[in-house]
Amino acid sequence: MRWKLLIGNLIAVLLVGVVGWRLALSNAAEALVVDIDPSVDRGVELLAAVRDQAGDALLDAVEASAASPELAAVFAQQSETGRRDAAFAFAEQQARALASLPRRNRPADLVAVLDESGRIIARNVERNQDVNRDLRAQFPVVARALAGARGANVRDYVRYSEQSWFEVAVVPVMGEGRPRGALLVGFTPADSAARNDASRVGVGVGYVFREGERFTVQSLSVGTQAEKEQLGTWLNAQGANFFNSRTRHTTTLGGQEYRLAAVPMPGAHDGSVGGAVVLRSLTQARAPASDVANPVLLATLLGVLLVTAYNLYLALYLQKPIEQIEDGLLQVINGNPHHRIQVEHEELGGVIYRVNQLLQSVDDEDQGEGSA
Repeated sequence: MRWKLLIGNLIAVLLVGVVGWRLALSNAAEALVVDIDPSVDRGVELLAAVRDQAGDALLDAVEASAASPELAAVFAQQSETGRRDAAFAFAEQQARALASLPRRNRPADLVAVLDESGRIIARNVERNQDVNRDLRAQFPVVARALAGARGANVRDYVRYSEQSWFEVAVVPVMGEGRPRGALLVGFTPADSAARNDASRVGVGVGYVFREGERFTVQSLSVGTQAEKEQLGTWLNAQGANFFNSRTRHTTTLGGQEYRLAAVPMPGAHDGSVGGAVVLRSLTQARAPASDVANPVLLATLLGVLLVTAYNLYLALYLQKPIEQIEDGLLQVINGNPHHRIQVEHEELGGVIYRVNQLLQSVDDEDQGEGSA
């Protein structure tokens, strides 16, 4: 019987404790994610401002370089070889100098000096790499920079190579009142750029570019390459117009649940180039809920220990006198009618007294019948 009482009490304590723990965990988790959607919405707006600010700073720096005497000296070279050597040296120097731009923190990935037709005279990295490549025919941003009597300062995103896209700024180099060429500077939106922007907007950031009918995640501030691939697979399942929806969605990356919103690429002239995602982990946001709910679970375990100890104590406290009563009655039944139960017990004392009275009454009747 004692085990029935113990198991029943344990089930009751566990049931109440587990239900309380689940309710506390659920309520705390829901309270912790209330700010997720508003923070994602704020992140979208802040990201556009951050990208515009960074793009404007890049454009200003390229404009200053395009007007520098060093670049003018490149175009003053009389021979093709001399111009190429000077352009290469200038491009190398400018790539390093642009590392000082706010929040870039690295040399420019691409610095190219173009002639008036939009062909590369020389670029950084390697003296003869991409020489005479016609960027005006390939990229509308270059054509816009060289168009008109004085050209225009422009920035955009271009797929410069098979491997990656570049955020570029293009500024015409003026001479005799007309564009004599242009200076093109580009940075890849690498993971470091995504992490830098994420730190400024307060949520995760990713940059996604369109390759034909599919999207490729070029950079992501959270996770590793595996998370990039998972996000790319998920984005491709959403359809080609996903970045124009501005709708919040929920997806899973690397075992974590994320809330995200997507927008067209900030600063891109062509909306089909791809876009940016702003995301925040629901899993991480809910994690502190355990700190709120776990004390309930610990209290439940403590309750289980206390109930177990008390039930065992109570069972032992009642079991011994009950066994003594049982032994006493067995002695009477087995032929010792004068036996009396000698047990002192606060709770069972009254019962023992009545049992002894009953035994005495039966014994007196038996003696009376024997005398008759």
